[in-house]
Amino acid sequence: MKTLILALSLLLPAAAAPVVDPAAGFCARMAAQHAMKPVSQPSGKPAFEARALKGLGVALFGGSTMVGMQLSSPDDPALIGDPARFADACKLSAGRVGCRISGPAVFEMTVGDHAASTDAAPGEQAEVSMAKNRIRCEER
Repeated sequence: MKTLILALSLLLPAAAAPVVDPAAGFCARMAAQHAMKPVSQPSGKPAFEARALKGLGVALFGGSTMVGMQLSSPDDPALIGDPARFADACKLSAGRVGCRISGPAVFEMTVGDHAASTDAAPGEQAEVSMAKNRIRCEER
């Protein structure tokens, strides 16, 4: 019986990352990598949100984690355009960090030990921000 269960467990696929249509917007692709949930915004454009720290332990005892955001140039030098836009993309102000994404670019975000990069296609615009415990991505 143990052999049968072991054989069946090997045949079942592991929990795979959600499949996202490559034509989906920047925030939808980023949300799939960071387990973000859709939220509404007044403009009606797509937005996604997640908490950097989760769980009952955080509510009772607090906690901390590291969050890092960076916008970098795409691999193709012909698509770089103005290199200053990458240096000025992320800013810290009054307890909030925000990055304005304007494609083509590569946005990298690290939350704790989970790091993922998301490509922004030419013409895509979004803003990724973190205030208090909430990470938010809004299409522009």
